[in-house]
Amino acid sequence: MNQSHSDTYTASSVAQDNQGRVQDLGRGSCPINRLQSPTSRDRLKNLQILQCNINGISLTASRIKLDQILEFADAHQVSVIALQETKLQAKHLLKVKGFNIVRQDRPSTGGGLVFLIRDVYYQKIPNPDPQNICLESLGVRILSRNQNVNIINLCHPPNNQRFNVEEFENYFGESTVILGDLNAKHATWGCATTNARGQELEDLANDKGFLFLNDGTHTYRSLSYNTTDVLDLTLISSDIFPYSSWRVLDHIGSDHSPILTEINFKIRTLRTTNLSWNFGKANWNNFESILTERFSQSPLTEDLEREWAYFRDSIFVAAKRTIPRGKGKKRCKDFTNSPHNSKTIQKLLADRDRLLRNYAQRADDETRIQINKINADIIRSYIDIKRRRWEQLCSNLDYKTPNSRLWKLAKALDRAQPQEENSNSITKSNGSLTIDDQEAAEELGKFYSNESRLTFGREDKKVGILARNLVKTCRQVSTSNQVFSDYFTTSELMYAIQQMDNNK
Repeated sequence: MNQSHSDTYTASSVAQDNQGRVQDLGRGSCPINRLQSPTSRDRLKNLQILQCNINGISLTASRIKLDQILEFADAHQVSVIALQETKLQAKHLLKVKGFNIVRQDRPSTGGGLVFLIRDVYYQKIPNPDPQNICLESLGVRILSRNQNVNIINLCHPPNNQRFNVEEFENYFGESTVILGDLNAKHATWGCATTNARGQELEDLANDKGFLFLNDGTHTYRSLSYNTTDVLDLTLISSDIFPYSSWRVLDHIGSDHSPILTEINFKIRTLRTTNLSWNFGKANWNNFESILTERFSQSPLTEDLEREWAYFRDSIFVAAKRTIPRGKGKKRCKDFTNSPHNSKTIQKLLADRDRLLRNYAQRADDETRIQINKINADIIRSYIDIKRRRWEQLCSNLDYKTPNSRLWKLAKALDRAQPQEENSNSITKSNGSLTIDDQEAAEELGKFYSNESRLTFGREDKKVGILARNLVKTCRQVSTSNQVFSDYFTTSELMYAIQQMDNNK
């Protein structure tokens, strides 16, 4: 998919908060900057993609499915999560800590696509067929120094509508992964039957040199109709097919199972070690002594850059020796972190997995009823945990609660995460995007050096000449001569200042 300079997006969370200040520049969401030594640096790792038709996350009861997806993402170090059928509308605000959100809702009910992206640099790809009301599509480009990867998230409802082949073929390009629920059936990827849409997709994939990663494992199971099928597909271009692997993960309560795709070549990612200072246990006397000693050993010079670097390094040297540090604790999701109910939830999840395995071997009504019942118990327990946590939080608030804690809570409740972060990178002057923090810093330095450079016109130069002449012709008085011959009081001086005309 070719892209022109006009298609470049930079609407990150910072750019949205500062619209009109710096055009064409923006950075994506990042952790809150704590006072800590720099521990973030780029690293290379395989690109992990997790896809799932989640069948709704707009209700509190359905949020447990997203929490399970996030647990899978943490377990497999996933950088990109592609979800279909989110069933979100404009009034629904999605909050996922640590992820950038790229979202597209269906104007009517149902449908909806979301990308949750972390640790990689990306850019949203414009929709080549925005007028198509049946085929939902959302694309992002993962940016890397060696090779970019396009990921196209698709969803097509189960109707008789045919593909618009001329528009659909625009999704097929080099280094591209096409995934989603297309309701296209063909024996090539393990379906028992073949429909017209599946045949069209098979023909188009062959023409474009794309291959299916599906290995025949069923990705969809309907407990209502006691059927299984392969509806969730993953296509990949031939140039990166040899580096790819694919597998179906455990059930999460949706009719569709999550799928993990790994592309085995290195993508540049950002690793952040969240170190925090424990100021309550700091030895401030030693901190002051170390700074005093270092400053006394280095006399001041005219080199501002050198002095600033030495001052900054001295602060960190003293802090590391006198202030304890530690890594932030990793918080688990609700259904695994409740002290009283986590065992209950885990037991329900384990029981459901066991019933699903039994149902796959021998489908019967009794097992199906038990699965539906245990799904309801999981949702009920999840809601109960959320309610108990909220009640516990509120019960700990009273007139003794510090104002700082109350304000922090109010801000957390009112904080809205950007829902459409089209990029977390920075656009260069030539239209391309930066792919790491070093390039971003260099580009920002160039931009602000130009912005801060003053240009003087003819009138400005006249004013400058007058100001310099005024300074040169000012009366110079030695310390032995008095400027004022008469004494005056402070009240007389204040009265004179009040009577001054500020416009003169």
